[in-house]
Amino acid sequence: MKLLSREKKEWESGWWALAPSTAGQLVGGNIYFHKAQARPSFFGGNIIGYRIETEGLWAGRVVFRFLANPAFREVRASTSGWSMEKKIVL
Repeated sequence: MKLLSREKKEWESGWWALAPSTAGQLVGGNIYFHKAQARPSFFGGNIIGYRIETEGLWAGRVVFRFLANPAFREVRASTSGWSMEKKIVL
C-alpha cells in the first residue's frame, strides 16, 4: 500500500488480478485488508478509483485508490466466496 495524501487519507493498493470491468464495478464500494481469511481486517476504506499498472512486473494488474477509514478495522468476512486471496462482493 502506498499513501498518496495524508490530509485526504488517500491510499493506493495493488496489484490485483481482476478484469478492469470488475474493478469499475467496485468503485464506490469498500475494500478491506486481511492478513488471513479467518482474521479480522487490519485496514480498509472506500474505493474512489482504480488504474491499470502499465509498467514492470505487475503490468496489467489493477491498483485501487481508496480513502482510509478506521471503521474498516476489525471487520470479519464470511468464510465463503474467497478465491485467489481475495473476496469480491458486488
